[in-house]
Amino acid sequence: MFVGHYAAAFALKGKEKSLSLGALFLAVQFVDILFFPFVLAGIEHLKFEEHYTAVNNFNMYFYPFTHGFAGTLFWSVLWCFLYYYGFAKAKKNRKKIAIFMALAVLSHWFADLIVHTPDLPIVYGEPKLGFGLWHYKFATFAIEAILLFLGLYYYLKNTKPIKKAGKYLAIVFVLFLIFINYLNLYVLPENKDMVSLTISALLSYFLFALIAKYVDKFRV
Repeated sequence: MFVGHYAAAFALKGKEKSLSLGALFLAVQFVDILFFPFVLAGIEHLKFEEHYTAVNNFNMYFYPFTHGFAGTLFWSVLWCFLYYYGFAKAKKNRKKIAIFMALAVLSHWFADLIVHTPDLPIVYGEPKLGFGLWHYKFATFAIEAILLFLGLYYYLKNTKPIKKAGKYLAIVFVLFLIFINYLNLYVLPENKDMVSLTISALLSYFLFALIAKYVDKFRV
């Protein structure tokens, strides 16, 4: 899953207003932010196989440290500690902020469970889980769009615009994310170069987080 992960970021921001939408955008993609460099470093492994699924050619056969449930849980607990004892230390509701940021990180595994082939380990090795929606390109595209719109709806329902642009920017941003996903699924050629794939993925994650932070300034 790609842009569908951001549904959790919008929903969590709608639930807890003191959270940063930009930080949430990074949190929901944190394990992928680690995954690509981990592959380059040889810690985790991916091989490219033609037509592995209808969506991509990624056979991610070994990545327990980022995409195992136990691994994702570890990173979510780490984010909880970082926010409780660091980033949110001065805030009265730091416990709630820390828990919500941890949930953002953990949400990645459950969203991936919907689309991945059975390659998500619980701890290390078998059993591996995944419902395999990636075998159906349109269904994958539709589910990600639906999740994003649901997250956006909850965010808009629970926040208010402080400027005229605040009425439209979040909607435009979500439409932009869906358009990017359309290009990713239907237009752009498959990338088999791990270095360029890593660079483009990381640039996307951080760019989207910056945009989210900017968009969120127009709503309270």
